[in-house]
Amino acid sequence: MARVMEYVKIALMNIKSNKARSFLTMLGIIIGISSVILIVSAGNGFKVGISGQLDALVGGFIQIYADVPADEADSIMFNNDDIDAIYEKVPHVKGATDIWRMGANGSAQTTKGTFSVAPMFGNESMQFYDGAPIAKGRYFNKTESQSGAKVCVINERGAKKLFGTTDVVGLELSMSMWGVTEDFTIVGVKRDEDSLAKDMTMGTYGDVTMEIPITLLEELYGYYTEEFSMFIIFADSSEYVTDISRQVQSLLEARYNVRGKDYIQSMDMASQVGMISDILNYVTIFIMLVAGIALIVGGIGVMNIMLVSVTERTKEIGIRKALGAKTGSILFQFLMEAVIITLIGGFVGIVLGILGARGICGLASSMGMGDMQAVIDPKVILVATGFSSLIGIFFGIYPARKAAKLSPIEALRHE
Repeated sequence: MARVMEYVKIALMNIKSNKARSFLTMLGIIIGISSVILIVSAGNGFKVGISGQLDALVGGFIQIYADVPADEADSIMFNNDDIDAIYEKVPHVKGATDIWRMGANGSAQTTKGTFSVAPMFGNESMQFYDGAPIAKGRYFNKTESQSGAKVCVINERGAKKLFGTTDVVGLELSMSMWGVTEDFTIVGVKRDEDSLAKDMTMGTYGDVTMEIPITLLEELYGYYTEEFSMFIIFADSSEYVTDISRQVQSLLEARYNVRGKDYIQSMDMASQVGMISDILNYVTIFIMLVAGIALIVGGIGVMNIMLVSVTERTKEIGIRKALGAKTGSILFQFLMEAVIITLIGGFVGIVLGILGARGICGLASSMGMGDMQAVIDPKVILVATGFSSLIGIFFGIYPARKAAKLSPIEALRHE
């Protein structure tokens, strides 16, 4: 053990005496290891963050639509009777609605100015659409939805932009769209919950959103809303999504007499979690391969510098051999130096990778992508440390053997 510590001490002295060269030698190892740690840690953080966001946002979100070939049958149009039948016969359904998103086609005028507005039309179940809770007031109810009450729910950011405050429940909001201007009473304010998952699945339509009973879409703007080709079901929990999808498809196939024809289709948004996770995995693998190349280049750099070191210290090796140093001792000394260089580079790379991953996740959170936390996996750190050692051994073995095999006489003659 004492001899090993002596070799370590000698190796550290040699590294210290050539600081710039040693640092440049470590650089490839540092870049490779830090890249692996950064990508794996940040990537896992994004996967966990996005998966959690998607599950909270659309985990119980099922889209039902008709897919009828034009040459086989007339298209299927759903109606509110179908939704009533689903409520009656399919358990664990907390809501269902067709939703009309109009983009930023509306405009609202207040004392603060005129602002573009993105109206959304649906029934009272639309409150479950984006998973955002009510911050103030309430959502419009079934009676208001069916009677066409001129009420609306807006978002917090929109309330601040329009009125300068979120205390807007009970205020009137005048909204113009397609040549029609109407006053709506604000009954609730939804909390803004920005996230990457929300942007990916639902998009963004500016700062001001208005959610309005769907009956007004026909009454005010002339849209026929009694029938629709697609609607959304909201499950009590994501665990019921598969059963609900199967039961709703079976129920609607029976109602439209199209059993066995696959005309009624469903898509649950929870399945998108796996797809996004797979994409992130592929990106992680690709970048890790690039980082692996950097590690190999770094290892070649270690071997190159160790060969230079052997050449520079040939006379020293000759003196040590003449004084009785064994071949194994010389080999172990140079091998130890290579391993220490790669281990120091690996340690620096691990620290930089962890700091970088936390920095990237923190930046993503500050940019409105939701709560992103770097996931530091101890196994990855252990593998990185072990890989650093293996690189030192693999690329250090040739220079070490070359040093160990030097003839004492030839080494002492070396100038």
